[in-house]
Amino acid sequence: MCADERKKGTNMQYRVVFSDIDGTLLNSKHQVTPDTRLEILSLEQRGIPFILVSARMPDGILTIQNQIGNHAPIICYSGALIWGTNGEILYSCQMNLNLAVQIKNMLDKEFPNICCNTYGHNKWIVDDDKNLWVRNEETITGIKSKIGNIEEAFAKNAGIHKFLLMGDPKDILILEKRLKQDYPNLHVAKSTEYYLEVMEEHVRKSKAVRILCDHYGYSMDEAIVFGDGHNDIDMLKDVKNSYAMANAPKEVQDSAAYVTLDNDHEGLLVVLKKCFES
Repeated sequence: MCADERKKGTNMQYRVVFSDIDGTLLNSKHQVTPDTRLEILSLEQRGIPFILVSARMPDGILTIQNQIGNHAPIICYSGALIWGTNGEILYSCQMNLNLAVQIKNMLDKEFPNICCNTYGHNKWIVDDDKNLWVRNEETITGIKSKIGNIEEAFAKNAGIHKFLLMGDPKDILILEKRLKQDYPNLHVAKSTEYYLEVMEEHVRKSKAVRILCDHYGYSMDEAIVFGDGHNDIDMLKDVKNSYAMANAPKEVQDSAAYVTLDNDHEGLLVVLKKCFES
């Protein structure tokens, strides 16, 4: 752990923290614990940004950030969109709208049991807002989806930031294989066994972390990252001081430098206290 490393003489000073939200920062009740919130605010008072990194849309992340009460940039859509502290766009990487429409038509025709959610900036477009997958996601994020045609909804921006495809794990596996085969230039990754994310090929959480480290003038070695999902693997591998949650799948744990306690036992808080103890 961090405290032990310092005793060995590394004198590492961590200057920024990046954390996934669901399954990492939030416990299984989708809550930030009071002690974790206080620790994050304490870090901010000491000049250490706590940056949320999520597959969520901006408003879904801001809901959590507002609960905490800290002020920092946010990384949305697994790195496809970065907002600055004041809501300014620092980075945006979209999938071409024509390609997105092509994929959506294929999904409608060949995978009717898959629930397709299409995101761009702060829009969330679905076919049926009464769908149980959609309603569950609305409950978790506190955001309301909108029914619409993606070609019309995203015409102004000429692209989307992400597809979130929901379904039975067996169907998700088949769809993942199909998309990777037919669209090798897209980034296709599971966030859970039920959720598959599809984005432009260059989208990575690790790239977004590097962009913000450069923004602050910090090296990647001065960062700590936390995650629990398959879409966190690249970030956990690329950052030296990386922590997977004990509730993460084995593949995710193996990709991190360290494993901390699970999200129901404040694994993130345990590490923060050890890494930033005075």
